[in-house]
Amino acid sequence: MNLTRHIPSLPLLVALLGSATPGLSQSMASDLATNQAKPVRILNAHLGELPGLINADKTGPFVDLVRAIDDLHPDVTIQITIYPIARAMAGVINHKADLGLPAIRNLKDVDMLPYRFSTRSFGKVAHVIYSNTANPVTTDMAYGIEATQRDLLIEAVPGELPFQVQRSMSIEQSLRKLSRGRIDAFIWAQEEADLMLRQLGLTNIQREFFGDFEDVFIIQKGAAGNEMDAFLAQAIEKLAESGKLEAIYSKIHSPYEHWQPHPEPLPAAKPVKTP
Repeated sequence: MNLTRHIPSLPLLVALLGSATPGLSQSMASDLATNQAKPVRILNAHLGELPGLINADKTGPFVDLVRAIDDLHPDVTIQITIYPIARAMAGVINHKADLGLPAIRNLKDVDMLPYRFSTRSFGKVAHVIYSNTANPVTTDMAYGIEATQRDLLIEAVPGELPFQVQRSMSIEQSLRKLSRGRIDAFIWAQEEADLMLRQLGLTNIQREFFGDFEDVFIIQKGAAGNEMDAFLAQAIEKLAESGKLEAIYSKIHSPYEHWQPHPEPLPAAKPVKTP
């Protein structure tokens, strides 16, 4: 007896199984598609170290802000790296980072900068001009409204102020140089510089309100920067609507606080004289 004629061929067996379980292949394909990991877009954020606000261990409210943006988008992962401020900015300029912090908006000569600012600000930060008590420098002096007998040597972040400054390599270094009379003034965001000033215990430093500036991100120029600008604007808007932005930003910057590290009032500022 020939049994082979009673055993269906393999193609026929597959066909029979398929007809007996209609939709099986479609169901399996659907399950595979569902279980397959979705592609995640990686964004690089280079943050400049600011003790208390951007710490080397990736803590601080500025870091919290970036992580809050990350949490809004399951399909995006923002990788945070902490660098000295100059190197963090260089990462954006060299297209190694998609966004960077900290930064304040400069409304003058922005087209000349090697990066751009985000259109959407996430808050306003009070800036202070610090000078030596022996030769106080006012805001009007820095802007050239009040004449001085020589050009002032002011340290700050280049590209953020509408006049010539020398790059500050660190808050601590600039304050120490100012205390020793090696520079005429130092301009920085209130909370960051005040924290370091108190830690150093310098008492020959004069503080004066310099102005409020918009806190922004720095991003690349070109198409990539345009895309990132739209991404950040949408994220900041969502955080603002939910109330999370206010909660985070209240830990970053506050309105100007008037105080002096020296115990007695100083005489009125006078023009800086040539040594």
